[in-house]
Amino acid sequence: MASSYTTSLKLTQIGNGEQSGVWGTTTNTNWSLIEQAVSGVQTITMTNANYTLSNLNGVSDEARNMVLNVVGTNSAIYQVIIPQNQPKFYVVSNQTTGGYAITIGAATGSVVTIPSGITAQVYTDGTNTYSAQTGSAGSFLVNGTLTAS
Repeated sequence: MASSYTTSLKLTQIGNGEQSGVWGTTTNTNWSLIEQAVSGVQTITMTNANYTLSNLNGVSDEARNMVLNVVGTNSAIYQVIIPQNQPKFYVVSNQTTGGYAITIGAATGSVVTIPSGITAQVYTDGTNTYSAQTGSAGSFLVNGTLTAS
């Protein structure tokens, strides 16, 4: 089996018998990429246009990060485009100026709208994107101000 890349995190899967004596470098890179997927924070800057996240095999990229801080100035609603066919969980903070929402999702499929100034949890099945927080099980305690709209 030749080396290949995993679908969601784009990690290197070393082929049987390949990289003899040097596989440790690839393995260490994979661990860094896993860390990026679990705890990485990426700031992206929107400039009145949709923004497509970088999505690369075996090296650091934007789409692999857990947290996306979206900044910049928008004069309309624009989309953060995530990779197609890659299930993933994101925490997205819309810190853009201009007062407009952003949407997040793949090039095709459903998207989630995130209002200006809001941080949301979303997940994708690789096609559609969903809000990860649509309710609360059990008791719910608010320490601070609760704003409902």
